[in-house]
Amino acid sequence: MDNMIQLSALLADRRVDILKRWTQRIGREHVDKELSRGELWDHLPHFFDEVLAALRTDEGSSAEAAATNGSAASVEHGTQRLRVGFDLAEVIREYEILTECILDEVEAVGGSISTRAFRRVQALLNGGRAQAVVAYVDRRDAEMTQASSQHVAFIAHELRSPLMSAFLAVTALGKSERPEDQWALDILTRNLNALRDLIDQVLTADRLAGQIPLRPELFDLRALLEQVTADAQIAAQRRQVDIALAAPVALPFNGDQRLLRSAIGNVLGNAVKFTHEGSAISVRAQRHDGGITVEVEDGCGGLPQDNTKELFEPFVQRGENRSGFGLGLAIVKQALEAHGGRVSVRNVPGKGCVFSLELPDSTHS
Repeated sequence: MDNMIQLSALLADRRVDILKRWTQRIGREHVDKELSRGELWDHLPHFFDEVLAALRTDEGSSAEAAATNGSAASVEHGTQRLRVGFDLAEVIREYEILTECILDEVEAVGGSISTRAFRRVQALLNGGRAQAVVAYVDRRDAEMTQASSQHVAFIAHELRSPLMSAFLAVTALGKSERPEDQWALDILTRNLNALRDLIDQVLTADRLAGQIPLRPELFDLRALLEQVTADAQIAAQRRQVDIALAAPVALPFNGDQRLLRSAIGNVLGNAVKFTHEGSAISVRAQRHDGGITVEVEDGCGGLPQDNTKELFEPFVQRGENRSGFGLGLAIVKQALEAHGGRVSVRNVPGKGCVFSLELPDSTHS
């Protein structure tokens, strides 16, 4: 009859040898990385001790319960392995090597362990491996997002300089223009404005996608609405569209002013783009118990009879005017949700539609 071994006692007695053999095998598989002893060991001893402690306590726990035990060492280990150049398969392989080292010890003493004990330690190793993988992937994705954001910001900065020079040149030409050149200046100005808006939209979308924290400040939302409305007047006048603003004298709000300016500007810009010539746009704002609601009612004639929720997905557009890249309303949705609010649209068949931006009360937050 086989000699039954208490696994926790074996691991405690052979701890030093198991850790030494475990790290040696990992080191042999990664000689190309030239890791120091500290980099190689990292949190491995801490994880081993967590497994040992779990085996010594609550021996009646099921394998499923053991698999949910937290392992701070595995989380730290996963992020450290990313820093020193391990790939995901190599991180997973480390936990497989530990299983092999444990089985080698059991065979070396010529005994056997219970199925229950082995399942328990296997569940603990699987749980640690899973947490290391999640930590590795989360950190990798965060670093990739940050690198992408820095790249986008760099390109946007490089584009802004020549764009500003082009605006200055257009302004200079406008002072000495000939009547026959007005059409060319109008086209140039319109397209430069479109490029500037696109750069702003891409930067805002990238910021939201990167989950960059909000930069809240207390400001007057009424004043912001006046600024956004004034900015839209030139395009509105070109289409003979009137914009009327109705809002309280002051609307204090605590939020990310730049993000909300972009959101409201996108909604109003779309309203100007799709409103029929000679029609009107109404911008309304009011405070209520739950916060502030901003509504933009246009004169587009009504939305197609399909799923309006798709309007807020990236690269989705409605109507005949397909200028732009369809990022605007997706930015609006993300910006409102980042503030704990929401955006919705109500169709008014034969007349237009109403976009509602609902912001929770945050003046006291």
